[in-house]
This record gives sequence, C-alpha cells and structure tokens, in this order.
Amino acid sequence: MDTIIIIFLLAVIALILLYVLYGRYRKEKKSKDPASYIDGLRALLDGREEQAFSKFRDVISEDSDNIDAYIRIGNILRKYGKPDKAIEVHRDLTLRHGLTAVEKSRILRAMAEDFIEMDDTESAAAALKELMSGDGSDRWAAGKLLEVYSRKEDWSAAYDTRETILRLDGVKSKAGLAIYKFLQGVKLFEDREYHKARLIFKEAVNLDTACTPAYIYIGDSYLAENRLEDAANIWRKMTKTIPNESFHVLGRLKKVLFDLGRFGEIETVCNDILASSPNNIDARMTLADYHFKKGEMDIAAEHLNTAIDENPDSHLPVLELVKVYLATGEKKKISNLINRLEGQSDVGRHQYHCSQCGFKSREKKWLCPSCKAVDSFVV
Repeated sequence: MDTIIIIFLLAVIALILLYVLYGRYRKEKKSKDPASYIDGLRALLDGREEQAFSKFRDVISEDSDNIDAYIRIGNILRKYGKPDKAIEVHRDLTLRHGLTAVEKSRILRAMAEDFIEMDDTESAAAALKELMSGDGSDRWAAGKLLEVYSRKEDWSAAYDTRETILRLDGVKSKAGLAIYKFLQGVKLFEDREYHKARLIFKEAVNLDTACTPAYIYIGDSYLAENRLEDAANIWRKMTKTIPNESFHVLGRLKKVLFDLGRFGEIETVCNDILASSPNNIDARMTLADYHFKKGEMDIAAEHLNTAIDENPDSHLPVLELVKVYLATGEKKKISNLINRLEGQSDVGRHQYHCSQCGFKSREKKWLCPSCKAVDSFVV
C-alpha cells in the first residue's frame, strides 16, 4: 500500500514538472517571435515614440528577459518628461542576475541620463564613474561626467576629467585644460583671495597663452589691490599676445594708464594691435577717442571713417563720428551720417549667446549662467 502511495506521489510530481517545463517551453517558443520587437525599433527610428513604447511593452509582457526593450521603455519615459519613472525601470534591471558587460554598461548609461534629467548630479556622477571604473576608456561617460562636474561647479574634478578626455582623444596639447584651471581661480577671486587666485590664473596662462579670461582676471586682481602698474603690464601683455581679444581689456587699460598719468601710451597700444589685427574696430575706435580728446579732430575722423568702411554693419563708429562732427560744427556731414543710421539695423558689437542653450549676454561669459556650459559663448 505504501509503495502505491509513493508511486502515486511521484507520478503527481512528475506531472507538475512536465507542466512547468511545458509552460516554459511555450513561453520561450513564443518569445522567439521578434515581430513586435522589430516593429518597436522601426517606430522608434521613425520618431513614433508612443507606438514604440506600446510595442516594447508587448515585448516584455511576452519576454521578460529582453533587457533592450526595458532600457528603451525607460528612455522613452525620460524623453517624455518622466525621468523618475525611467529610473525605476532602469534601476530594477540592475538587480537581475546574469547580465552581460554590455548590458550593464547600457543600463548605467541610461541611469546616468535619468539622473542628469532629474538634476541629481551626485547619483549621475556615481553612475558615470562606475562606467569608467573598468579600463577608464569610456569616452561618452567621460564627456557626460565633465558636464556633471560643470553643473556642480566642481572645477578640480572637471579639470581631471577634461585631462582624461584629452588623453582618450590622443591630444597632447594642454591648452584645453586652461579654462578649467581658470574657473578654479574664480571662486578664490570672488572670496577676495586675490594672491591665491592669481597663482591659479597664471597656471591657466601657462597651459594656454591665449586664455583670455585669465589675463582679464589677473589684471582685475592687481587692480583690487591697487597695483595699477602690474594691472597695466598684464593687460599690455595680453594685447600683444592675443590682439584679436584686446577689446576685453582696452577700456580697463585706458583707465589705468590715465590714472597712472600715462594716457598717451594708449596710442602705442592701439597702433601695435592694429599692426597685428588691422580690422580691429575696438583698437581703431579707442585710437579715434584718444585723438578726439587731444583735439585732433581730423585724425579722429579719419580713424572712424576707416572703422565704418571695415565694419559697415556696426553703428558704433557712425555715432562716434557724429560726435566729432558736432564738435567741428559740420552739420551737412552729420545729416549724411544720420541718413546712414536710418537705413541701418541696430547692430552692436560683441552680442553674445550660449551655443548650448541660447542664453544672451552683452558680455562674454566663460560659464553659462543658465545651463553651466563652459566657454560656450559665441557672437
């Protein structure tokens, strides 16, 4: 009797196992049909995200092992403004066993994007650093990590990350590091630690002799300490090294030279700039202003007419020339200039905007106040 019961129980167990195995077989067989998955990919490529989302959802209902479909569902959720839902999808995937190295990498990438969208820079940085923890050659992760550190304004970490990117790109020049070195010094400058800030700014210049903001701030730090001579020297050096960028400091230099009782030197400064950069409107107009203040109206007018010819879209030299003709009483010439202005759009010099987010500024910014992009401002 006992033997019969045992045989019966074994038979029941065998039937249960057969049922489970058959169920798994049916599921695996069903999941081998790639039609829904392919349709989802096609919809995604065509920009039909809602249809793609629906297809991928059908896929995972039939095949819960399709990691790619889960990742894409999360990515679509993030794109449609639901990064909190996206991170739930992507984070759950990390709990799975048997993930390949490629799958782990793709999940971490998706999570990093989710965290960035959520403005969770700490978690984003952690995910990106994990991506780079292997051989450190993930260029995408390094680029994203640089963006994250820029958002956090962690310039020391940003500098190190930028150095890694240059190495990955095979770039031997250190010039690309200068702007991050400069930004390290700005905080010290704002805290009025001028000497410490200046040391950092000088490091930036050593990395890149054309690092415009470093020259500007070195001079400003000297000015804050009432060291006018040193400020004049560094800005004079800048006009010789990068004459096309001299407009950033010409106004400052002119004032400092005046305060030092050496205003006449501005003529030499401007002539040196024009020798290297003949169409430099700022040097030309500064030179015209110098001669105007000396009462040399003909020379001032000559420089301004040259500036007008070289920069036909700018109204600035036209307005300055009106001032000259008002001083000389040449009403007919003033009338001609006014007619010229009426046919001219209101175009000023150096109107900047961020190439990443479009933020506008009359002055160049080396860190976008809106999106935190570094050195993104263009005319």
